Amino acid sequence: MEREFLYELLSTPSVSGNEIEIQKKVIKKMKPFVDEIITDHVGNVISIINPQSKIKILLDAHIDEIGLTITNVKEDGRCKLDEIGSIRPSLYLGQQVQVITKNGIVPGVIAQYRPIQKDKIDASELELDLGTFSKEETLKKVEIGDYVIHNSTYLKLSDSILAGRALDDKIGVYAILNALEMAKKLNVTQGVYASSTVGEETTANGASALGSLIEPTCAIVVDVTTDTSSLPSLNNHDEIYLGKGPTLSVGTIMNKKLVEIVKKVAKEQNIPLQISTTTYRTWTNADKIHYTGKGIPTILLNIPERYMHSCAEIVSMEDVDNLSKLIAYTIKEITLNTEFDVLK
Repeated sequence: MEREFLYELLSTPSVSGNEIEIQKKVIKKMKPFVDEIITDHVGNVISIINPQSKIKILLDAHIDEIGLTITNVKEDGRCKLDEIGSIRPSLYLGQQVQVITKNGIVPGVIAQYRPIQKDKIDASELELDLGTFSKEETLKKVEIGDYVIHNSTYLKLSDSILAGRALDDKIGVYAILNALEMAKKLNVTQGVYASSTVGEETTANGASALGSLIEPTCAIVVDVTTDTSSLPSLNNHDEIYLGKGPTLSVGTIMNKKLVEIVKKVAKEQNIPLQISTTTYRTWTNADKIHYTGKGIPTILLNIPERYMHSCAEIVSMEDVDNLSKLIAYTIKEITLNTEFDVLK
């Protein structure tokens, strides 16, 4: 899949709860290529090949991103804000931002006051300045509930290294749609359902609806994970590094049979694979999908990333391409005879 589509995703705002415009772009891109596209009431977009197959392999990655929302407008024209998802408020101080309104993008900045120059601040301390001087003037530009994001998109640091806002998890969406293309070129007969999923950063409403809607045979969830070289101290973290391949999570909810299939495929296809441990929840869509109905055999594959939840996230496109290949060949391995019961 061409990189230009990824760049288009990264250039399109999609704050959690406001993913409609970016999902329309996913539909437009995938419609000529797939057999069917399903949408639902929460905003998920599922691109499907071989819908007639009794095997349904769900690929999931979330399209939404973190940000801010306008909660109030002061008499002097500046706006009070609250967080959408797990932001780090200090990263917004003194930064240029975009306000997503019904009439388009409105530029603004986040106020920088000396009294709040401290290590930790709350989102409620942030103020949006639109260069206006009254509440009335501001409300001609924006509304309560409008979304606010960093005024940044992506930056190519080298041929293989990409930086940008919301690579978490638009890079995952790109990876699974690329895997879908690869699988089709491999002439797979399995049904593949690639979901660009909404709401992961806030309520996980997209993942909650997805499992019941598709009722898949199994699920492969894709997200990002921290490159531990970017942590001040490793402590008891896994050693996960950018450029050394995608990661496979093991432990807790991961289906052990699926884990072994992925390891086998990685070895046969000479795909570098790192192992990360899951000791509790994954804090990804895997948690919701796994518990759907009678339970769905699920695994989590991750793309190593530096500086998560900032406007300067960094990934390796070599890791992304290897992940897509790993998923495509894993799909080939799953048949009607594949046993997911770990006690058989």
